[in-house]
Amino acid sequence: MSKANALYQKLVPINNRKHLSLRVKEQVNFSFAKNCNAAILTTAEFEKASKIYPVLFVRDGDNIVSCALFGIEQGQNLFLKWNHQWDALYIPASIRRYPFSLAEVVHEQKKDHIVCIDEDSPLTGRQGEYSLFQKNGKQSQYLKEKIQFLQEYQVEYENTLLFVNTLKKLELLEPMSANINLVNGETISITGFYTISKEKFRNLNKDQYYELIQNDNMKLIYEHFSSLDNFASLIDKIAEKKVISGQVQKVKKSQVKKPSTDSGRRVKQPSEKKVQQKIKDAVEG
Repeated sequence: MSKANALYQKLVPINNRKHLSLRVKEQVNFSFAKNCNAAILTTAEFEKASKIYPVLFVRDGDNIVSCALFGIEQGQNLFLKWNHQWDALYIPASIRRYPFSLAEVVHEQKKDHIVCIDEDSPLTGRQGEYSLFQKNGKQSQYLKEKIQFLQEYQVEYENTLLFVNTLKKLELLEPMSANINLVNGETISITGFYTISKEKFRNLNKDQYYELIQNDNMKLIYEHFSSLDNFASLIDKIAEKKVISGQVQKVKKSQVKKPSTDSGRRVKQPSEKKVQQKIKDAVEG
């Protein structure tokens, strides 16, 4: 499986001399993400994204971050239409920020970020609706808005790292190993991602539950769990594409087999209300 956010081809710092005449096209064609089967997802996006995509965890350099899964196979994005429009109500911010990004630099033992752009992006060139700089070399209003967006995204990314560090501290993350069984008998294995162990989560003590609730992390964990049901919709999308291409005959959704994991069983999730009652009973009792 490809790792999250493998979009950029030639990421370089923005320069008002080098990029004075560079223009950016409006992001309505998402062909740049056609081979992207996952993208980084911040915790601020869990509520909306968990209703559409499986929310998993993946390595991003030295970090583990959350991500939205777009496809089962490498280089597969099931959320792009034939005309390269995005086929979902919510698009992750890591996709929407493209072709821009922030790169971390260290200067005199202090970390900072510089604004970069993908020079080889199909959205950049001599043609486009937006310029990066005015004729005098000052930033355009468009670029200022993009920089603000990147800064806000960076804050949410760092908040996401804090959440993941909590999961690591509680030893809740485990490598994901699942098999997707298609109706034509084909089996696809999903590796390279992490999920939260339901069994380990269920066995946390009342103090650990209470801390997760106080820090609003409990909500994020449940959104992760509920998002795993979206694997079924991914399988439906695969089946539909195979029908269109003539690889298989049209089948009802009920005929599509659900993902089978190594555990082979579902762990009942304790509701947050029950968890809170459990803590209350323990404290008062």
